[in-house]
Amino acid sequence: RMTGQGMEEAAPDRIVIEDLRVAAQIGVLESERGRTQTVRFDIAIETVPGYLDEVRRTGAYVSYADAVEFIEDKAATGGHVDLVEEWAEAVAGFVLGNPLAAAVDVRVTKTEVFPAAAGVGIRILRRKAG
Repeated sequence: RMTGQGMEEAAPDRIVIEDLRVAAQIGVLESERGRTQTVRFDIAIETVPGYLDEVRRTGAYVSYADAVEFIEDKAATGGHVDLVEEWAEAVAGFVLGNPLAAAVDVRVTKTEVFPAAAGVGIRILRRKAG
């Protein structure tokens, strides 16, 4: 499909949030309970085909600010979460609630587990059915 600039979309657009760091209570180990640790989020939101035209037509859009606020609020009020997988699924579900988001790639990384590693965690890709 052609965009307004005479260029063709080669692939879906992606809205990205990179290296968002929050203090969260996370982990299954006893040593992780009752304290916070830094959790890093990297998110790429794939938009629906014709996204820019839809934004221009309706004014609706995919807001990275909404995703950041969701993560920060969950970290502040969500209590202890055992698994990074739970965090990733929660973020993916929130993002895909936007009708203009077709898929989301979520990486959740605990940054303080191993001194020799920048982080450990999970990366998931979720796509809307259909």
